[in-house]
Amino acid sequence: MAIAALLLAAAVGLRTGNMPDFSVLEDYALYLLFAFWMGGCAFALGSFFHLALIKRDTEPLGTFLRSMGGFFGDAERNANSLNGLAASIALISAFGVLKGAVAILSPFAWDHALAQADRALHFGRAPHEWLWFIVQSPLAVRLFNLAYNSWFVVLIASVFVVCITRKDTKLRHQFLMSFMLVWILGGFFLAMGLSSAGPCFYERLGLGSDYHPLIQALAAADRIYPIWALSTQDILWGGYIGATPGSLGISAFPSMHVAMAVLFALYATRRSRSVGLLMWAFAAIIMVGSVVLGWHYAVDGYASVLISIAIWKACGHFLSRFAPDGVAA
Repeated sequence: MAIAALLLAAAVGLRTGNMPDFSVLEDYALYLLFAFWMGGCAFALGSFFHLALIKRDTEPLGTFLRSMGGFFGDAERNANSLNGLAASIALISAFGVLKGAVAILSPFAWDHALAQADRALHFGRAPHEWLWFIVQSPLAVRLFNLAYNSWFVVLIASVFVVCITRKDTKLRHQFLMSFMLVWILGGFFLAMGLSSAGPCFYERLGLGSDYHPLIQALAAADRIYPIWALSTQDILWGGYIGATPGSLGISAFPSMHVAMAVLFALYATRRSRSVGLLMWAFAAIIMVGSVVLGWHYAVDGYASVLISIAIWKACGHFLSRFAPDGVAA
């Protein structure tokens, strides 16, 4: 699946001239390295103090080093890690090309229809108007922006945890297959079919001032707390109009933030009920944040929930019938 995504990206890139934005990939790599470093240090310190203070181990350092050696010296875990991480990195690299090509291959044409659908579904009002008590609070907007940006850390952590799982299980395959299909089917093919830019770009596209009060409220909040969504939106718009280089592109429907958060919750629920509940709460926060920050119409998120659940169940059904030999239940 990862190879197929790379081949698709190569074909699309040759047609559009849209190649990976390596500066962005470098930034993500730095964030990834920082997250792994901090997480690894926290895990190491926690494990060591647990052995020393809770278990009262007579040789906590030796026990800790042996446990780490056993963890990282496990051949099956290392094999799973290599193929899982290589496949996910290849997929994300391919998607960097594909997303940047969406607006080139299929110019934005669905924003007005999606905005109208939002109002029809929400009793004649735009969803952000129902959430105005959040929008008008700079602190609340700041907190939602922090949560929204933490999505990338959760993405990295979730994929990493799944990839390094020691036992090669159907659940592991179900997540990785769903992960790839959601990105490609939802984030590229469906995004082209209903190509849209999102509320934050609605006025810039000349579609009217429906979302002007929302953008003004975000700008007011930015004068008190830094709202990173605004600067990111400016960067994406600059890339879209050719003012600045970049290939990540603009695409609103469906919301990949919501789709991935739901996928994380589906996987976590199978591993731990309490962690699953936490991840469903995180998905709800991402859904609300996508509307409050002007990134998405609410229907983008609703569709993303359905897409992730449908693909998750389809992959589970496929694996229940055709799982390779050696993959544990």
